[in-house]
Amino acid sequence: MCLTYPHIGNVGANLEDEEAGRPHIESLIVREFSPMASNWRSQESAQQYLERHGVPVIWDIDTRALVLHLRRKGALRGVVATDGTPAEKLIAEARALPPMAGLELASRVSSGNVYPWTKGSIDLALPLTPTETTERAARYRVVAYDFGIKRNILRLLVDRGCDVTVVPAKTSVQDVLALKPQGVFLSNGPGDPEPAGYAVANIRALLGRVPIFGICLGHQLCGLALGGRTFKLKFGHHGSNHPVKNLRTQKVEITAQNHGFCVDPDSLPARDVEITHINLNDQTNEGLRHRSLPLFSVQYHPEASPGPHDARYLFDAFVAMMKEGVA
Repeated sequence: MCLTYPHIGNVGANLEDEEAGRPHIESLIVREFSPMASNWRSQESAQQYLERHGVPVIWDIDTRALVLHLRRKGALRGVVATDGTPAEKLIAEARALPPMAGLELASRVSSGNVYPWTKGSIDLALPLTPTETTERAARYRVVAYDFGIKRNILRLLVDRGCDVTVVPAKTSVQDVLALKPQGVFLSNGPGDPEPAGYAVANIRALLGRVPIFGICLGHQLCGLALGGRTFKLKFGHHGSNHPVKNLRTQKVEITAQNHGFCVDPDSLPARDVEITHINLNDQTNEGLRHRSLPLFSVQYHPEASPGPHDARYLFDAFVAMMKEGVA
């Protein structure tokens, strides 16, 4: 991961902000890396946090020049080294790395265990209205497939009155249905969606039996399950402030994104699938829903903790779908 913001690490790290049990990046490249943290919520410095998880950091790099190079050439394989290894050898090592296309990573980062999630967001420290209290008191059993799930997704589901059980990426449909879910959530995650055939088969088997909501990789897997294709973007969509148009409401949402693959909308069967969102920067697909069965998904991240929060209504739409008992 390469970050272009000039100062990284100023606020340190704390357990409340973690989105996973550990960071899954293999290295971090920054311009300046702060050795100290000044935020009142910080429990350790960013360097201590990354060292604890074995993630190397290299700094004093012209990150903006690197990113401009990536914008011209597309996402590239790379190696970080500080031990004096000759550049020619490092280039050979980078070229020997497997390309992202064709790489199935979801099962590598998924939890190996089934576990319940009960913690809501810190927003619940605020007083709730009577309507909100009623909504949160209603319980909806949700099974969340972990392809690399972000914890704020789980918090937002709990906030909306869901009893959440997280299951590993390769959990069978039979085991999921044994939990008697009223909804199934398909999480974000890394890698190429096409090699994750096990997930595509599970979605097809669940379609029409239970409401389904997918985000990011979960969206791409929905596209494949509905008969579509995916393709690799030149350098992907990353970071915040990506404008997305909701074609159903004609409103523009400002979104957070982090993906390298995309669903080809022309490959989806129009009789069964409605395109619901498009990216206003490059017109790529950002959302879909089945026309008659309870399934919808989006490419971006409506759960983004720092924001933008424009798309959090999608979690309410999932709850409404479960409430209707469409399946």
